[in-house]
Amino acid sequence: MAKTALITGANRGIGQQLARELAADGWDVLVGARERKKADAAAARLRKDTGGRLKGVELDVTDDASVALAAQKLRDGAIRIDALVNNAGIYGAQTRGPGGAARAFATNFFGPLRVTQAVLPLLRDGATITNVTSGLGELARLDAAHRARLSDPSLTRDELVALARSAAEDGDTWGTDAYGASKAALNALTRILAAELAPRGIRVNATDPGWVRTDMGGRNAPRSVEQGAASVRFGVTASETGGVFRDGRRVPF
Repeated sequence: MAKTALITGANRGIGQQLARELAADGWDVLVGARERKKADAAAARLRKDTGGRLKGVELDVTDDASVALAAQKLRDGAIRIDALVNNAGIYGAQTRGPGGAARAFATNFFGPLRVTQAVLPLLRDGATITNVTSGLGELARLDAAHRARLSDPSLTRDELVALARSAAEDGDTWGTDAYGASKAALNALTRILAAELAPRGIRVNATDPGWVRTDMGGRNAPRSVEQGAASVRFGVTASETGGVFRDGRRVPF
């Protein structure tokens, strides 16, 4: 029986490449995108490329109603998920200036949290959750107070959410930029979710694709989309949990 993966932001870039590779290897792939048209178009394109089984899923990770509806449709279709990849993210101009912190946290932190909570009942025991992060989210880039807070093993999910919400609302991005702060929060969430979901055997990791030549990364990025997708793919089948990885190697938070 084929395994099923749900990938957010899979209509382009790293997410699309990962969907292509998993489909080619026999996975059933749910191609998440904010707009139905883009999700369906990407799924059709990848079916033609791979001969695999892919289906578009309209899923705006920043919208409670969109995520809830997507989860309901999957539930109605009796779909069970073996791998969730929280790939959708924003960077650059969208995360700068007035409202930049709010937009960064809404997509890069609260998006993965929202999707994970919604599809958790659909995840099989022993499934994997992969949160796509960035080296810009390393704790070393934060101010001392937030570095200590996010690395504290006693930090709870509710406390982390409160920290993230405060940063989004007041624009205090913890000594770094909004993008880096949102990814640092995502790394902390990864550690917390790994502990919470361990009783079900669900492994939760963050993977860093590096600086990749995509619409987001730009044409001057040093890594190919294939390299970025390979780094992310490690999390899909990883036996470890609660870590941050790049190219299959654990890296500092």
